Amino acid sequence: MKRQAVLAGAVISLLPLLAFAQANPLKDLLVVRGTASVAYERAVGKRTEFNELSEHGAQSGVAVELVDDGGSGHGEKILAGYLEGLRKVLPKSDLRSAWPAGETPRYQARIGIKTEEGRPGEDSKLIMGAMGATCQEQEGMLKCEEVDHAPNAMGRAGGTWINPKVTTMIRLYRFNPDEPSAAPVVVSEDVYSVSYVESECSDPGSAAATVARMIGERATTGRPFNIDFPTSSRALNCNPRK
Repeated sequence: MKRQAVLAGAVISLLPLLAFAQANPLKDLLVVRGTASVAYERAVGKRTEFNELSEHGAQSGVAVELVDDGGSGHGEKILAGYLEGLRKVLPKSDLRSAWPAGETPRYQARIGIKTEEGRPGEDSKLIMGAMGATCQEQEGMLKCEEVDHAPNAMGRAGGTWINPKVTTMIRLYRFNPDEPSAAPVVVSEDVYSVSYVESECSDPGSAAATVARMIGERATTGRPFNIDFPTSSRALNCNPRK
């Protein structure tokens, strides 16, 4: 009976994790005790935009371009990763530079990247509760009274280390080829960050490209997400073979 209770408790404790994994479009990257992490937010436009994307995007594809590398040097890998995934659902997608001159693609995806180096977190005051006393003179006599847990400053505690991070934004637009001057419509916006341990990840660009590929595979999904979960350098392909 006790063994059954333990097993039941284990199953119950795993249920939230299983539910999260099922709802996570990047669930293949989930590593519960991993030292890296991924934060991903997806905003989407109207449902009709995705109906049109599935129809017209399949015929014309999406023109993909890197608009801001952020000085990271990761741009080409992330661009290639996203395009690889995108072609699985919209096979005619290609680089914007490959489009015929003077032609306005109906769908365009623009990629921007920002990197942050690892850094120490802010220090905080370290306060330890200790016994204290207050004294006052009454009728010529000194009377003292102990006060529990009087706060005494004990210096400062060092902040935790903040891992380096690569943040990527992919914004998908719909243009009107018949009216090139008209403002484009934002179909979706994907923003994700890969935070990693520097000594465990020799190629952060490859890690960010792994996530970009998976997002590209789900470009036609009209569902928003806002998730943050642990992963590992191995799942992210942080150290690809040369």
